[in-house]
Amino acid sequence: MKSGNRELVDRLAAEYVLGTLRGRARRRFERWLVSPQVGDIVKSWEARLAGLEPRLDQVTPPATVWRGIENRLELRRKPVTRWLAVAASLLLFAVIGFYAIRQPPATPALAATQKALIEENAQTIYWKVELLGDNQVLAVHVEAAHALEAGKALELWVLPAPGVTNGQPVSLGLLPARGADRRELTPAQRAALAGARQLAVSLEPAGGSPTGLPTGPVLHVASLVPVPT
Repeated sequence: MKSGNRELVDRLAAEYVLGTLRGRARRRFERWLVSPQVGDIVKSWEARLAGLEPRLDQVTPPATVWRGIENRLELRRKPVTRWLAVAASLLLFAVIGFYAIRQPPATPALAATQKALIEENAQTIYWKVELLGDNQVLAVHVEAAHALEAGKALELWVLPAPGVTNGQPVSLGLLPARGADRRELTPAQRAALAGARQLAVSLEPAGGSPTGLPTGPVLHVASLVPVPT
C-alpha cells in the first residue's frame, strides 16, 4: 500500500470507528475491510479509542411514559378487555420463548492449541497470545502496558518453519495496547503458522509495516508452544 493511500485509509478508518463516516462513503469503506491491512488499521483505531466513549448515566423516565404505554396497549379499557390484552401479550411471549428454546445450541468455544507469552522477563509479561481451533483464530490478551512512542505501532509476526513462505516473517496484525483482541486468521497466516515455533514483535509506523515485512527493530521474540489437551 502506497504511503498516500495508507494516509487516506488511516483517516477513513478513524472516522469509521468514530461513527462520523456515513452514507455511501461508509458502505464503500466497509467493502475495503476484506483487506487484512485495512482490517488491521481499523483494529488499531478501535484499540486507541477504546474507553473514550462517554459515560451514560441512568435516567428515570417520567410517569407520562408509562401512561403512554398503557394507552397504546389499551390497558385502561374495561376489565375484561384489559385482561384479554394481557393474556394475548403473555401468549405472544410464550410463543417467542418456545421458538427461542428450539434454536440450535451456540457454537462451542474454540480450544487453545498453541500459546506464547511475549515478555520482558518472568515478572513482566506484556501479551498472552493463543491460537484457537487449529490455528483458525488468534486471541491476544494484554497483561501489562508496553511503552510505545507516539506515531508508532507494535506488530506481531510469525517466524515460519524452514521452507515455509521462503522463511519470510508473516504479519499476524497489530498488537492491542490494552484489553483483548480476537481475529480470524487468513489462509496465508494459517499456512505460515504450520510448524512455526516462534513469534516476534517489531516496532512499526502507525498502521503497521508498509512493506509486509518488519521495517523497525525486533523488540521481542517468544516461543510458540503446544497447549496440553
